[in-house]
Amino acid sequence: MMSIIILIPGFFAAYIAWTQSPHKAFINVFVPVLLFLPTYYSWSVPGLPDPNFQLATISPIVAVWVIRGTPGWRFSFTDFLVLGYAFSIVYSESLSPPGAPHFQNFVANMIGSTIFPYILAKSLIEPAGLREEFVKIFVIVLLFVTLLMLPQSFTGSLTVWQRLLGRFFGGQGWQWSTQYRWGLARSAGPYGHAILAGIVMVVGYRLQRWLEWSNAWPKRLRRLPIPWLPLPIPWLPLSTPKFFTLVLFVGALITLVRGPLSAAVIAAIVLLIGRSKKRWLMVWILVAFLIFVGIPTVSWFISYASVDPSETETRSHQTVTYRWQLLVNYIDVGKEEMVWGWGRFGWPKVGHQKSIDNFFLLLFLMHGIMGLGFFVTIFLTMMVRLFIHSMLQPVADPPGSSLGFTLLSLYIVIAWSIVTVWLGGQTLHLLFLIVGWSEGYLHSGQESLRNKAKTSLSPSRKPFKFRRIL
Repeated sequence: MMSIIILIPGFFAAYIAWTQSPHKAFINVFVPVLLFLPTYYSWSVPGLPDPNFQLATISPIVAVWVIRGTPGWRFSFTDFLVLGYAFSIVYSESLSPPGAPHFQNFVANMIGSTIFPYILAKSLIEPAGLREEFVKIFVIVLLFVTLLMLPQSFTGSLTVWQRLLGRFFGGQGWQWSTQYRWGLARSAGPYGHAILAGIVMVVGYRLQRWLEWSNAWPKRLRRLPIPWLPLPIPWLPLSTPKFFTLVLFVGALITLVRGPLSAAVIAAIVLLIGRSKKRWLMVWILVAFLIFVGIPTVSWFISYASVDPSETETRSHQTVTYRWQLLVNYIDVGKEEMVWGWGRFGWPKVGHQKSIDNFFLLLFLMHGIMGLGFFVTIFLTMMVRLFIHSMLQPVADPPGSSLGFTLLSLYIVIAWSIVTVWLGGQTLHLLFLIVGWSEGYLHSGQESLRNKAKTSLSPSRKPFKFRRIL
């Protein structure tokens, strides 16, 4: 019964949404809950879906948003892709026989982690001009997450979240033990797994760099711009933007994850294109590099990864060969139920490979070509649209302030990372939040914070304020 505390942020979100606006509830309540509280805790409700913190928080915001007339909403083709993805996953899972309680929990979590974040991010950020406020709350919450992740890096013990919240949820959450790499503890924070934490922290780092390049932070910040947490900021030897960037860099680094960190490097190359005045030249140089260097590298990697696992000598080589063997062993398994898949628990295990460390392969096994097709289409269409849109815009001033290239880099971070891990926990909410935000951005006509300031309406200086009525 103690797990009923899950409803506390939901009541708070409902109050803010109703008395102020769904916009403020989404940015000031849901975003902190999403990034700060684990998804692996839930409240068991007989006969109803078991909500976690995120579902309990976002549901009342969506309800008030609908009651207020769905402000900011406009239909687009991406809506069809997101709804198609959610429907295909739910229908695929309905074909498996795990039982009604499991299925209703799955459906509720699917809606709460895909459709709701997409709808609210699309409707409440860009149409209301809250781009800067949204990103700042995102970054500040991750600053606190990083500070609370540090003890696990030094001690290797359970996370702060497990120690504080575990007592309210019985046996939930204790299975997430600390993992090690190179003899060092990998911090996971409230995200369950270190790789998931790495994805979130790298996304936060990239967004903070966008704020820094856009000159969105003052050099010295006396107070945090959080309505419910007006703490004074002590004097620091670094400027506020550089300090925030450094903290989030440390937060990403202490996860010790190779996938998201290598993805961050690739994303940085894309951002270099956006910062250059000769962007198309940079693109063609990158294409040439991929042809003349990438193809031989891929050939070498295949020969390196496709060796017999018994012949590997290092732990890193074993990890690479394991993931390659996943493709070899499970592609044919997926083809047996190609259209709708085997369901989340129905796919047959091959040998000792019970962990599918590749979300694209896992999605194909669980939900077939329908689920995988919608998912890949969402990724490709958004990335292509962001690339074309951003390349056709003038070079952003100040350099690096183009939101289009930053959003494109986030897709690269997530896509590259989930080749080595599943898309779970907060990362699923995060992806569809980014998809909704990207869709709103592409329809907004605003390229950077400075452009937004130029196009904002200013009060009239005329002595008489008349209205023109047709």
